[in-house]
Amino acid sequence: MNSLSHGFLFLCGLTWLLCEVCVGAGAGYWTPVWLYLAGFTVMFTIMGCLPVSEKTINVAGPVFTILIGLGIAYYGVGALGSDWLGAALRLVGAAMLLVLGAMSFAGREKAAHSH
Repeated sequence: MNSLSHGFLFLCGLTWLLCEVCVGAGAGYWTPVWLYLAGFTVMFTIMGCLPVSEKTINVAGPVFTILIGLGIAYYGVGALGSDWLGAALRLVGAAMLLVLGAMSFAGREKAAHSH
């Protein structure tokens, strides 16, 4: 991640998506939990365990941020029929993560040219 604020928002989105899939698991929908765990494992294997370059980390971070934003947007769109306030909050949070992912890609290119 390009900055501490991006990392913080990334972790907030990751936690938010975990809460969403856990609520679904409480209702009996376990597939999102397994998908989340698989994605979580792949994400932290790439970003934390494998000896990869900083360039790879700076590409993987925004990609996973966008995926998290899309996951939250999926839950926001699903809630539009029953809970307008919850859907609106989810969609705003998802939009923030999508913008964050796009900004991270833009910031990465500028940082590469400055060295």
